[in-house]
Amino acid sequence: MPLLRRRNPAAMKVSAYVQLHRGTVMPTGVGQHLIHMTRGLSQRPGMDVNVLAPRNQLDRDEKISEGNPLAGIAARGLPLGRRWLEALWERTNYPKADYWCGDADWIYSPTEVYIATRRPRLAVTVHDLHAFESDLPWSGTREHLAFRRRWSRMMAPIIKHSSCILAASEFTKGRLCKLLNVKSDRVAVVGNGVDPLYFAAKDGLRSEMGERPYIVVVGGLTRRKGGDLILRVAQKLSQELPELRILVAGRGESAFTTPALAVGNIQLLQHIPTERLASLLHDATAAVFLSRYEGFGIPVVEAMAAGTPVISSNRGALPEVVGKAGLLLDPEETGSVVEAIRWFSRDAAARAEYIARGSIRAEGYRWERCVERLAQALETH
Repeated sequence: MPLLRRRNPAAMKVSAYVQLHRGTVMPTGVGQHLIHMTRGLSQRPGMDVNVLAPRNQLDRDEKISEGNPLAGIAARGLPLGRRWLEALWERTNYPKADYWCGDADWIYSPTEVYIATRRPRLAVTVHDLHAFESDLPWSGTREHLAFRRRWSRMMAPIIKHSSCILAASEFTKGRLCKLLNVKSDRVAVVGNGVDPLYFAAKDGLRSEMGERPYIVVVGGLTRRKGGDLILRVAQKLSQELPELRILVAGRGESAFTTPALAVGNIQLLQHIPTERLASLLHDATAAVFLSRYEGFGIPVVEAMAAGTPVISSNRGALPEVVGKAGLLLDPEETGSVVEAIRWFSRDAAARAEYIARGSIRAEGYRWERCVERLAQALETH
């Protein structure tokens, strides 16, 4: 099998191992990172980028399918399915990816996947270390302990063999150093960005949603995202602000679905297209994000970019991301959350002030800046 030919021998050559299924319909935050960072790096002058992906995720011509956001980037198919390949890399450090990536300078993984390599340097992105945290409400459960064992096996070769570990936030970098004893100079913070559609959000859903005011919760109702806390807020709001609806975007956990449907002021929207979510946020009284743990927290930046006041949990990386552009509260303090919602509902000047703060803050989270930090990390490590 011939080695992959390169277009520009003078460029830095990067082979990106991409889990292409993450870039399909309604990508998560990690999926958005994968799409924007890989595509942005491929468009950057001085970078020669191709995608490595399991052959069964490519089309018959061994190209990225037209429906995928990464279509058009040169690709090379790998002979095994994703799960088999990643398990072999993790457990046996074989097969070496050198055979498929030619004379690449770097193998880059935008997700927590170890790729066995002999010559090219390896850069792997770590989005959060939720698995290793011991003080979360569910840290001692059987499920979480099993999750931690799985991540321990996965992270061990990443830490041992990576030339550069990329972190989604300073918070995640700090947890890498503290929990997994990674030296600080091995970690570069690249951050996350916001889809340009949020910056272009406009009025347009008010007629669809009616005149009744609403707040938006992004990420679904899950334990980690504070689903139980949202239910508590909803019950209190039903008494104090009965005209206000809570619109929940994203798939939740079944444990919270039935109770949510029983509360009259919650509407479950599941996944909705980015442009519609941006407009939904733009017209909202506020965006409420009560997550108990985030390695970054893209939804709060999306809300700020769309022109929506943010009421955020003060946990994980959220204080770093939100700064003084939103209200940071203890998510367990239901009364404080409800009071903040009431404030934005009734004080137009306060709402306008936090919309302005958020718009300025969001400008620092454009994807091109993240790609710039990624390129710099590859150039300096």
